[in-house]
Amino acid sequence: MIRFEKKDIQTQSVSDFGVTVELYVEHEKKAIDYPLLKVYADEKTDEHYLEISTSNELVQIPIESVESFLQFAKENVCPESWFDKNVFNDDKST
Repeated sequence: MIRFEKKDIQTQSVSDFGVTVELYVEHEKKAIDYPLLKVYADEKTDEHYLEISTSNELVQIPIESVESFLQFAKENVCPESWFDKNVFNDDKST
């Protein structure tokens, strides 16, 4: 796994099948030569889609679904240490 910091993440607008937006990594030790994410607009509906690459193919997901997922993640994801402290706390004094 590679974890990058916020300062390593860049965005750019590209004229590619209309105007798309790309998210990519620019890091001195580990540059990635292709965009990690792209956003496209549907030609007929103008709905926005997030494009990601899987091991087999490119997949486009409605950006509204991604936004809902990210909001859900912000509200529900916690580190293991928080979970251990707050869920598996053996302190009998409470």
